[in-house]
Amino acid sequence: LSPQFREKLQDVLPSLPSQDDYFLLKWLRARSFDLPKAEAMLRKVRGARCSWGTPLGWDRPGVIRKYMSGGLCGYDREGSPVRYEIIGPLDGKGLLFSASKQDLIKNKFRDCELLRQACEQQSEKLGKKIEMVTMVYDCEGLGLKHLWKPAVDTYGEILSMFEENYPESLKRLFIVKAPKLFPVAYNLVKHFLSEDTRKKVVVLGSNWKEVLQKYIDPAQIPVEYGGTLTDPDGDPKCSSKV
Repeated sequence: LSPQFREKLQDVLPSLPSQDDYFLLKWLRARSFDLPKAEAMLRKVRGARCSWGTPLGWDRPGVIRKYMSGGLCGYDREGSPVRYEIIGPLDGKGLLFSASKQDLIKNKFRDCELLRQACEQQSEKLGKKIEMVTMVYDCEGLGLKHLWKPAVDTYGEILSMFEENYPESLKRLFIVKAPKLFPVAYNLVKHFLSEDTRKKVVVLGSNWKEVLQKYIDPAQIPVEYGGTLTDPDGDPKCSSKV
């Protein structure tokens, strides 16, 4: 890592979630090792983190706790955390009428912080650096209701927040059970993603369960997604996590 880059950031380093070379390199890679651009990106992030406060201790509105699906469940074969997003049941219009857009974005910021924390815990546990996460998007039930413009715009802001605050954090994103409408939906939001992130989006076909097992041990995959993992009460969807 360039000592010059670290030197320029001396005033903000104490307020960043990590100060090691691995963390700082993410920002350099995200800006193709252009030091001024990487510094500007990190300073912007530091400002955003100050304004969001501490999301892990945030008491989320009940409607978000109840209706925002998805969660961390298991680890891939390299030890990276796996997060599932369940798109079908999401009612964007209902959520935006019941909660503020800022709260929805803050909730996703919280999810990202939980993933970052999970990466740190895995790094300590495995004795190697775990920096990236695997994501599985279950798109069954994706329909026209999900294409309501205010909801799409909000989702775009969430994707931008992820790109700006968590560069080099996504290992791969698997799309499963994608309906015919998926390309239309993806086209509405893909411009919010960096070219590097787009390359990591993999739309799986009918053999998606076998492909997931190539990257994630079946013991770490919920039964609902072709694995053997269940909740303690036998729930095949692992609803307590996902």
